[in-house]
Amino acid sequence: MYSAPILKKAIEVLKFIVNDGNPLGVTEISKQLSISKSTVFGILKAFEDAKFIIKDKNTKKYVIGHALFALSKNVFKGGELNILARPFLEKLTGLVDETVFLCVREENVVKVIDAIETKKTFKISSPVGATFPITASVLCKAFLSPMDNEKIKDFLKERGLPKYTENSITDIELFLEEIEKTRKYGYSLDLEEYLTGIRAVATLIYKEDEPAGAICAVGFSRSLNDDKLPIVIKHLKSTAQQISERLTQFNLKQ
Repeated sequence: MYSAPILKKAIEVLKFIVNDGNPLGVTEISKQLSISKSTVFGILKAFEDAKFIIKDKNTKKYVIGHALFALSKNVFKGGELNILARPFLEKLTGLVDETVFLCVREENVVKVIDAIETKKTFKISSPVGATFPITASVLCKAFLSPMDNEKIKDFLKERGLPKYTENSITDIELFLEEIEKTRKYGYSLDLEEYLTGIRAVATLIYKEDEPAGAICAVGFSRSLNDDKLPIVIKHLKSTAQQISERLTQFNLKQ
């Protein structure tokens, strides 16, 4: 049976670009896949013509294009944020060894649109599609941080700050201090404020200058301890920046 070797190579190239998640050049792809540069170039040109990938005019490297996103949406019925962020989230989960959530704000709730679980036996789990109240600590701090303080006060006065645990911050002025820290440092913390025994770190993802969602690393307090937190924060912020840059780049290329 004829197996169409060039088609196999084209699939290898496309999978490599998608799974790597970073801009890639002809030489790098050729070396990693052991495919000749001329063959790789021809494959990339075909994908570029179909708008499955985009070539950066300055770096001459390739990234995922909007036609591939559109095709993926038809398959997964999801948004571009899910599809674009997935390889970054998988890598982040491996780096921090904690479950990572991709969330968006929908009015007064926060919705999980993707979740990558750590491979540890004892871990935090939540299904895609699950919703949490906007006042849930770590995500509340993150999603409210772009708002000015007066609007935040009005928002919180209307909805209140529930006492979920003994560590919950229910005073609006104290909560505003936490939001100021979020703005200053670029991430928010939940130290058993929403669920006893659970810690979380979150940071926003931006599309151009507008918040598009948030990524959140969640773990048991004994795992996500004071020694580990700085490492998780570093990787979380770096990942959010990469996703934001790719999301903005994708938007500008359309």
